[in-house]
Amino acid sequence: MIAEAFRRDGFAVAAGGVPSAELDVVADDIRGVFARRAEALGLRAPQGSDHDAFSQLLLGLFSRDRASYLAAARQTQYLASVHRIGLAPAILQMLAEIGVAVPSQSTRPVLHFMADGLRIENGYHKTPAHQDWRSVQGSLDGVTLWLPLYDVGLEDYPLEVVPGSHRWGLLPSVDDAFGHRIADSALPHDEAFRPLPMRRGDVAVFSGFLVHRTGARGGKRVRIALSYRFNNAADASYVDRNYPVPYRYQADMTLLREGFPTADDLSPYFGRE
Repeated sequence: MIAEAFRRDGFAVAAGGVPSAELDVVADDIRGVFARRAEALGLRAPQGSDHDAFSQLLLGLFSRDRASYLAAARQTQYLASVHRIGLAPAILQMLAEIGVAVPSQSTRPVLHFMADGLRIENGYHKTPAHQDWRSVQGSLDGVTLWLPLYDVGLEDYPLEVVPGSHRWGLLPSVDDAFGHRIADSALPHDEAFRPLPMRRGDVAVFSGFLVHRTGARGGKRVRIALSYRFNNAADASYVDRNYPVPYRYQADMTLLREGFPTADDLSPYFGRE
């Protein structure tokens, strides 16, 4: 059923694809990253990983120290529990069912935190209509997996997709604060977009060519979602193009805190000679 819907519409939703217990672990880890930074600033972090408390924590840290909020948000992309979800047996089975024979992650996981109270001036608030393949440029059968950490209804900035748009090819694109968006000349009418309300544990999988965006309507709670992008390392086109990778990860060897760490800083971890 997943494969048939995916080929026809360019996307499919697997109900209950990720067990709630696994999402609990991820939620606790993500919350801990934000909470520890909030407490380092003297803020009292709301207790619990329920959606309301989690939202209060994120909004409170964002309001107090935006740099700390952004650093914590970036750090969540590297959590082992977040990576483990994307490589879970159920996820890999889903990829196999839709024909991704040799899954290869094209990027690190992306976490999406969306709320009116997290709006950044001169930045992007909601993702505009776009196709993921434009930034990945990998296999032609590459996909994105998108799953919410909590229920996402029509008033929670749902993912919006244009069914069948995966067959339109790569559409013209223009620069945007988000990075890129479909040019107005090729943009589908609003009526073509279909919102995807999803329950906690559901997983949406869609083609890298599917036109999608963030829904316009949202409330005070933060919509939190995880996404993973995969290429198929067995795709003939990908092989023929010599496995292109447009992303560049390069370390900055400049010390971010001059003079740190000293032997005294390390002694609590390793002792002294």
